[in-house]
Amino acid sequence: MKVKCLTVFLASCLITISCFCGQQRLLADNIDAQLVRHVGTEKPTDAEWKDCCLDIVKRADACGDTKLARFIRNWPLPDEVTQVDAQIIACIDKDTHGPGWLKESSRSLWSAFMLLRKQRAHHFFERAKTEIEKQRELSTRRHLKSSSEAIRLLVRVVREDPNHKLGRRALGYVRDDDQWVWPNAARQRAQRKEYSSENGWTRNGKSITLPAPQGPSLVPNILSPQSTNAIELFVCDHWNIESTAGIAKAGDFAERLELTRFIWRQVFGGFVMTPAEVNSRINGQARPRPASSSKAILLANREEYINNLQSLEPNVGKSLGMYWTPTQTTWFFDSPDSDEQTVEHEATHQLFAECWPTNPVAGNQHGIWAMEAAACYMESIVKTEFGFIVGGRNSGRVPAAKERLLTDSFFLPLRKLAKLGRKALQNEPELPKIYSQLSGLADFFINGEHGRYRDAFVEYLVRLYRGTAEHETLWKLCEKSPEELDNAYKRYLSSQ
Repeated sequence: MKVKCLTVFLASCLITISCFCGQQRLLADNIDAQLVRHVGTEKPTDAEWKDCCLDIVKRADACGDTKLARFIRNWPLPDEVTQVDAQIIACIDKDTHGPGWLKESSRSLWSAFMLLRKQRAHHFFERAKTEIEKQRELSTRRHLKSSSEAIRLLVRVVREDPNHKLGRRALGYVRDDDQWVWPNAARQRAQRKEYSSENGWTRNGKSITLPAPQGPSLVPNILSPQSTNAIELFVCDHWNIESTAGIAKAGDFAERLELTRFIWRQVFGGFVMTPAEVNSRINGQARPRPASSSKAILLANREEYINNLQSLEPNVGKSLGMYWTPTQTTWFFDSPDSDEQTVEHEATHQLFAECWPTNPVAGNQHGIWAMEAAACYMESIVKTEFGFIVGGRNSGRVPAAKERLLTDSFFLPLRKLAKLGRKALQNEPELPKIYSQLSGLADFFINGEHGRYRDAFVEYLVRLYRGTAEHETLWKLCEKSPEELDNAYKRYLSSQ
């Protein structure tokens, strides 16, 4: 169906709405039936979709529903309208019945908009299938395979149509009764547990208090706090959180962890799933399964935090949070000065390390800079009306990286940086300045030159965590010398 035909048809359907706006009388059922019959399974192009939405916007304005008109006008994501040097992270609204402020007199307009969104979802899904098939056909020796773009498109599928079955399953959701949930949540529900933001997953709605630990030794799942605070357990979809800071604080903490995971899966989609795995999900050949829950500890104060970790990490007093690899546990403490960036940074380390079996000594010999850079990049998350923006030259620590480079003339060449292992990096005298540079490098490799090196950087992380990377792996994947990448980075930060 051509754009003119589709637009004219919608206009003819919606003219009925216009006629009855004054009396707030709508023939919703008749209009929906006509839309389904005429539009059918057509997949509108970008131009068609925009023109049809514009027509609904005009009708909403004509009816005096300027709020709905503005909502539909602003629905396209920023990177669907113009080029954006950052990552756009879309949220998924479970409710397809319209926002709470939707007027009864505008429900047929909303129905028309939802039908167009379903067509748009079909359009994105076909693009995702084409993209992943293209990736699977690439020669491994000569090309870099990545599922990042396919996953980005699949998120758009589910944003437009939250009930798109194959789109949901491809992203890892399962259907449980009347809603889409993560497999871990479905497992909890199968055990007749219910979730509340106050107590997490429980059977009786009451919080769980753990027995006090015996002795000072620190082992997985056991705290040895130097206080009398009770240890409470908060279970969310993907974390078991032990807390001496109170169950309410643990609930807020769980929400931040789960949100970080949701965003991380979009930012580093190529790390989460291979093209072959995405292809199996898209074609309905693989069912998402529950994963092991991660461990997190939230202590009541900084003193408890230091007392618990001092024997493991002598410099723990300089930190605000830590992911301890040997026990696969993230550690935090409650403080009025604590910020979300610390949670996002350390949770990112945990997500990378536990997404699938990884090398426990990854980064010890070389490449630790990239692992830290990726965690710093996740500190740049900015909430928006449509979801989040991650990255950009004015976000996170990137402005500091720019200042270090242009004002302080501080720069550590990639060739030297790539050879540093964990201890060598921690012992660098200019460590704060290096961390600023790492943030700038992460943004460059993910968003610089319109995302030219994004897939290479994510693949480098994959190989680092698998233990198969060498210190020169990244520039080989980029097909550039480290000096060429250094110069490109400097140009990137010097622009704007």
